[in-house]
Amino acid sequence: MSNEVYAMLSVGDSRYVDEDYDAAIEAYSQALPSMEQVVDEDTEKLVHLVCGLSHRAAAYLQIGKASEAFDDATSASTVLREQAALSTLLSSLQKEQIHSREGQAALVLGRFEHAMEAFSRAAESANESTREKYNEWLAKCQQKIDLDSQKPKTAATPAPVAVPVQPAPVPAPSTSSKSGRPIVPKYQYYQNDNFMTISILEPNVKPEQLNVTFGLDHLTVILTKSGKKFTVICGTLFGGVNIEKCKTKFMDEKVLIKLKKLEKHEWRDLFGLGMQDEKEEEKDSKMEVGDIDPATGIKKVVPTMDPHKSINTPYASQRDWGAIERDLKEQEKNEKPEGEEAMNVLFKDVYSKADEDTKRAMIKSFQTSGGTVLSTNWDDVSKTDYEKERQAPKGMEWKSWEGKKLPQKDGD
Repeated sequence: MSNEVYAMLSVGDSRYVDEDYDAAIEAYSQALPSMEQVVDEDTEKLVHLVCGLSHRAAAYLQIGKASEAFDDATSASTVLREQAALSTLLSSLQKEQIHSREGQAALVLGRFEHAMEAFSRAAESANESTREKYNEWLAKCQQKIDLDSQKPKTAATPAPVAVPVQPAPVPAPSTSSKSGRPIVPKYQYYQNDNFMTISILEPNVKPEQLNVTFGLDHLTVILTKSGKKFTVICGTLFGGVNIEKCKTKFMDEKVLIKLKKLEKHEWRDLFGLGMQDEKEEEKDSKMEVGDIDPATGIKKVVPTMDPHKSINTPYASQRDWGAIERDLKEQEKNEKPEGEEAMNVLFKDVYSKADEDTKRAMIKSFQTSGGTVLSTNWDDVSKTDYEKERQAPKGMEWKSWEGKKLPQKDGD
């Protein structure tokens, strides 16, 4: 599966955390089609397919689209039951969420028996603290079934507590080594022009276990687990961040850290020289790529306007095109042409300084002679018919398009 697909899954999770459910659904929908083409033997892709469907079902539930949520959750549940290998690859929490979302959607649609089956499977994967919740859901479904069959129960069943739906991310790597010792969790990051989002791939992290320190261009993340402290991230960021708008989101399978960039642009990497990197990037943006001074081999600086001055310009960039044009004209003036180019420059100079008779003589003699004569004497040119008195350079002769020789004046 391509990196673009992984990226879209992560974008979907990020949009879900921001409660932008429509954008989350759009991101998941872009990633899912390529995953639906996987073969049964490719268990890694099947894991991401099942999780992607479950994520999108959660987003659909949040915006009240129970039918779409039911289709996605049921598809994920079916693949999970048919592919025995997935049971060992998915965590208990992931399996619980798939069946739970299937049950919630079925309950909203009035498919109570289907909902009972889904909640029963969710309860099997749930831990002791959440299993009671599913007993309440099961009782609610049984009550609905009894009412439909005209057999109401005598005892009232308490209404269930709404289950907050959150997307289960791509399965995180194991956080313990084969020897049972805790290891430093891995992390991954993705970005847009406004935010840099970091995913700490550690499940079930409590707020008291994680110490996140935001600096203007520095980030430190320290995780405490099994009585030991692990420095997950510590370094100078590529650019500056708005500390007040940075936030940390704790999820079941990972922790999301969102950094609000001070400047809207893409960072080359997560770490760098902080604010100095942004200054260097701004400096580089004022240099014309590939514009090398042949004499020194150094990039020439392109003139720019002061962005703080209120100057109206039709151009999106801040380049001073008037100054650039003046520089080019100055360069052309200082250049010393050679060979044929030097002759052309000489003729242009003569023509620009000539009177009207001289200009007429130059134009007529050059055009009517086919470029073989250039004269400045209007008295001679005005009396000469160069089309009849053709003259060719030495060693050459005039011919028509058909190849016939044409009469010409003999050269001296």
